[in-house]
Amino acid sequence: MTDSNENPPLSHWSDKAVLWFGRGFGAGLAWVAPGTFGTLAAFPLIWLLKWATGDGDLGITFYYTVTLFYFLAGIPICRRCEELLGKADPGELVIDEIAAMLLLFGHLDLTRLNIVTGFAFFRLFDVRKPWPVSWADRRKDPLGIMLDDVFAAGYTLICIWLTQKFIGPEIFERFSIF
Repeated sequence: MTDSNENPPLSHWSDKAVLWFGRGFGAGLAWVAPGTFGTLAAFPLIWLLKWATGDGDLGITFYYTVTLFYFLAGIPICRRCEELLGKADPGELVIDEIAAMLLLFGHLDLTRLNIVTGFAFFRLFDVRKPWPVSWADRRKDPLGIMLDDVFAAGYTLICIWLTQKFIGPEIFERFSIF
C-alpha cells in the first residue's frame, strides 16, 4: 500500500488523469481536511459553468447535463482511484464533494448568503452523516461514495431554503466581515 498523499507508480497517462480528477484537481491532496478543500474547489467550477451556460431554460438544462455527467463519470473514477491508491474511499478522493456542490448550486445564485450557508451546512452534513447520508457512506462502493454527498447536498438545500425564508440576507448586512 502507498501513503494516501503519495503518488503511486502509474503505468499510463490515463491513471494520472483519473487521479487528478478524483483528487479534485489537486484539492484532495491538502494535508488537512481534504473534503473541505474539495468543497472549496467546486466554487470556481460552479462559477465557470454558470457563466458558460447563461440564464434561461437551455442554460440550466446544459448545467444539469454537465452535472449529471460529472456525477456519472465520478463512479468509475472513484473505482479506479481506489484501485490505484490501494484503499477504499480514500480521504483525498473529493470528486464526490465537487459533484454534490455542482448539483446544489444549479438553481442557487452565487450570493454570499448562499455560498456561506451552502458551504457550512454541506460540510456539517458531510461530516456528521445523518441518514440517508450514513446509509450511502456504509455502502463502501463507488456509488456510495458519490451518493452520500448528494444526500448531504439535499439536506443543505433544505437548510439554505430555511435560512432564506426565516433569516434572510439582512443578517449578512449586519456584519462588516461579509
